[in-house]
Amino acid sequence: MQQIPKIELSTVSMWAIASVIFQLLNHFSIDMFLFNRFLRSTIRFALISLMAIAMVFGSNAIAHGQLPSLSTAASKDPRQPPNGVTRLGVYEIASVYSPLDRNFLFEVVSPTIFDREKPPEGYLPVEVRAEEIRQRLMRAIDRSNKAKKTPMVSIAILNNSSILQLSDDGTTRPLRLVTVTEPDADYHGKTTEELTQEWQKILQIEVERIARLFSREVLLQRIGQALQIIIGLVLGSFVLWFLRQVLIRKQKALQACYQEPMNVAQQAEEISTDIPVTETSKGETDTIAHWRSHFLEIIRQQFSLKYQLEIYSFLTWLLFWVFILTWYIGIVVIMFRVPYLMRWSKEALAAPLALLIIWFFISLAIRIGKSLIDRLTNIWTIHPPLSLSETQRIALRAATVSKALKGLIIFVLITCGILWSLSIFDVPTSSILAGGAVIGIAISLGCQSLIKDLVNGCLILMEDQFAMGDVIQIGDKSGLVENLNLRVTQLRNSEGQLITIPNSNITNVTNLTRLWSRVDFSIVVAYKNDPKQVLEILRQVSQQLYSEVKWRDRLLESPQVLGIDDLSHTGMLVRVWIKTAPMEQWNVGREFRLRVRQAFAANNIQIGRLQ
Repeated sequence: MQQIPKIELSTVSMWAIASVIFQLLNHFSIDMFLFNRFLRSTIRFALISLMAIAMVFGSNAIAHGQLPSLSTAASKDPRQPPNGVTRLGVYEIASVYSPLDRNFLFEVVSPTIFDREKPPEGYLPVEVRAEEIRQRLMRAIDRSNKAKKTPMVSIAILNNSSILQLSDDGTTRPLRLVTVTEPDADYHGKTTEELTQEWQKILQIEVERIARLFSREVLLQRIGQALQIIIGLVLGSFVLWFLRQVLIRKQKALQACYQEPMNVAQQAEEISTDIPVTETSKGETDTIAHWRSHFLEIIRQQFSLKYQLEIYSFLTWLLFWVFILTWYIGIVVIMFRVPYLMRWSKEALAAPLALLIIWFFISLAIRIGKSLIDRLTNIWTIHPPLSLSETQRIALRAATVSKALKGLIIFVLITCGILWSLSIFDVPTSSILAGGAVIGIAISLGCQSLIKDLVNGCLILMEDQFAMGDVIQIGDKSGLVENLNLRVTQLRNSEGQLITIPNSNITNVTNLTRLWSRVDFSIVVAYKNDPKQVLEILRQVSQQLYSEVKWRDRLLESPQVLGIDDLSHTGMLVRVWIKTAPMEQWNVGREFRLRVRQAFAANNIQIGRLQ
């Protein structure tokens, strides 16, 4: 049987798909803060109910639109048989289904028509013939409802052909149902009389079944059963809604516990960066180690709480799908029970069930992907040997990368779900993909610089080349990183100027403050000075600076007096390396130069000059 209105079906079907996607996005933390809790829950309940009903009834437009149309049947290729038609040499076969619930009745046969746009005169396409039989059986349902007695299917002769007709006590003229032709008898391997009697028994059983189902007693009984099912669905929905509210309250309580350690970690960071100058160096080291271990413990607690939140979120998600499945099963059962809805019962088990399966596994894959990303982030973040600042840096970077990967997974899986959903309704997804590819190529050609910026920004973020708060040098530009996104990097130089650099222009970058920094101190002294005395003075100045509490936390290790690095006509070049904490090399360098100048003046050390 030919199914024509695929385009008409897409409107309802797209609404069902959009409803499922809306519920998925709504489930993934899109909350409506503008409404109070009761109104939000009521709207969500109504949308889910409408979505479940729409999914069941959305595909039923096929049954309404099975009208004979030669032009539509040949829309793809007039030489090929339409859907539901089987071609066997000179014969074409189509199935006849019950108009009540689409149960198979028998097969009709017609001579093959190779060009349906121009059929031979006097030939009727087999799909049109099957549709005419079904439409006449639809009229038989109306007659059965009006008749006091069960209509009878009888055999008659019309134009030397055997026909089956329906007679009842409500009308004087019988309703012709089907004409048994010679191709029918030839295909089934029986005589015309034998096939007529066989089809008479089949149609008589079908007519009696229709009359019984539409009788007043059976009809009232099944409508009552449908009402009981609806009441059970409503009560079950309220139970599921109550359980969901309990889970949401527990989620909010855990969310509060999840945020509390972050506030403690922030306070710990502020305390650790504001150590009193009266403390001993050992006390400072112990304090920093304490806060680093405390920060790692907070991260572990966060991931433990996050796993509990995932469990409650999974249960909430499972309740959502139990709700959808409950309504779907309930509606399908009602459609199988109520005679007026039986004609759509078979369609209710086709496309809607496929949609449910697709989006269930899509949402499950999204949850599994997000959980795997969180676990990998946990492994990536916890590094006990690293310093506190580096651990915090990795934690922030891991959170950013995690959000980006989760967004990518959601986009890819939902796109696949939409394409699979469209393929259920015979929408040409290959054409959509081809069109999307063409549009993507056009956009990429027109926005090459923007794409380069985005790609390079992703690489900067993934490789952790620099971050906000670092001092970097890019070419002849240097400064403090004030802003960093996927498109541009903004620096603030020593003169207060804000420099904006597209990420695609960043090829070589020098990070001056990553993990630790260094003061490269060098000075030229005159040849008349004693080299050993000069080196000893520099060692004394370095050790004095390193021993002071005020500067100890800024120096990661004792300064190294390397010795004489060069001899030239201006004098002897002496070099000292001082390893400092990030961003402290300038302050330490200024203080060290001042003390060297004072020490040289006190010991009459002469600076080298051009000779």
